[in-house]
Amino acid sequence: MHAKKRGIDSQQHGEHARLEQAMCAKDLLFETKQKGAVKMQPCIRRFVATAAMAILAVLVFSSCASTEKEGKGEERVSLAQMSGPARATVERETAGGRIESIVKEIEKGKVVYDVEATVGGKHVEFAIADADGSVLGTETQIEFAELPSPVRAEVEKFFGTTTGLTVMKGVESGETTFEITGKKAGKKVEATFDPTGKRIE
Repeated sequence: MHAKKRGIDSQQHGEHARLEQAMCAKDLLFETKQKGAVKMQPCIRRFVATAAMAILAVLVFSSCASTEKEGKGEERVSLAQMSGPARATVERETAGGRIESIVKEIEKGKVVYDVEATVGGKHVEFAIADADGSVLGTETQIEFAELPSPVRAEVEKFFGTTTGLTVMKGVESGETTFEITGKKAGKKVEATFDPTGKRIE
């Protein structure tokens, strides 16, 4: 009777030990998974940070690539990128000078090039048609003394001086204007006049 009881007790003790081992194994597995999750969190954070940096780099690159854009419908181009007729006109008008910039833009649905250059030591600007290379407008630096007398009088009245001024004569669509740049009240300002001396801007 005692031997049978000891056998039963021994059997129950073995089952209890196996149950404890199984529970320990389960706890160990759970703990391992938890540690794995903890270890994965920094990896996920690093991945997200790397992805964010990559996106930022793409945005910066796109921004830099767009710096050549002068504005909506405007784009800085080279002489070689101009149409044949327009390029020939630029080469003729700036012969012996230096081209500073060429901007391609759309005016009234047509492609026009705004060209800035230095010719004969003076700053000049041209508006040239892409289609046939015709000169649509010009802006040329002139001396103050070359202004019409009504314009000289109004410019002197506006700026309070006749010295230290930059004078540009513009011709577009048959109309002539004079753009004057100088200092007024300690600030650099621009003023545009028509041939009669009337201020336009």
